Amino acid sequence: MCQSAPPIPPISPSNPPAHVCGCGGHGASATPEVGRRVPASHEMAMPEVPFPSPRVLAVAGADGLRRLVRHHHGLLRQSAIGHLFAADDGEFAALVERIADYVVEVCGGPTLFTPAHGNICMRTRHFPFSITERGREIWLEKLFQAMEESDFPAELQEEYWAWMEPFTVRMINRRTSKAQPVHLPYALARARFSGMPRQ
Repeated sequence: MCQSAPPIPPISPSNPPAHVCGCGGHGASATPEVGRRVPASHEMAMPEVPFPSPRVLAVAGADGLRRLVRHHHGLLRQSAIGHLFAADDGEFAALVERIADYVVEVCGGPTLFTPAHGNICMRTRHFPFSITERGREIWLEKLFQAMEESDFPAELQEEYWAWMEPFTVRMINRRTSKAQPVHLPYALARARFSGMPRQ
């Protein structure tokens, strides 16, 4: 897991702020352990992040996880936060495949992301983008929609959500409110998002 160390110089794109993230590994040789947990943090009241168990990959398969990631990001590209993604179709497709490699690797599949891209720290990777609390909520809404529409196994949805929901708190890097980010457990997400009209 990424932990901040000694004091660092002023923040710049090449020198992001110290942080505690939900990636579960930091450093070129960091390889994620399937089913691990990242402890809670007091920075922005970051919750514990329970990474997926081997069951997610066993039931969904790498192809099922990739379908979910592709559909989710297709929805995101058409959403109010679509500007965060590449406008070029080829660049966007390559990005989505990198994200799918990451998800499959984290769930215990082939190590495709880390050898090709090194440090797996997602919070650091997202620093160049302005991610607000509202952006996180849109990201989660589209994830729920993608799980419904991509035939992601119903028996895995709560576990997958339990990873992604607190994980996304750690991606917020531009606060727009003094209030803590809204925690959205799976049961509440189902009540809020299931069967809702899509834009």
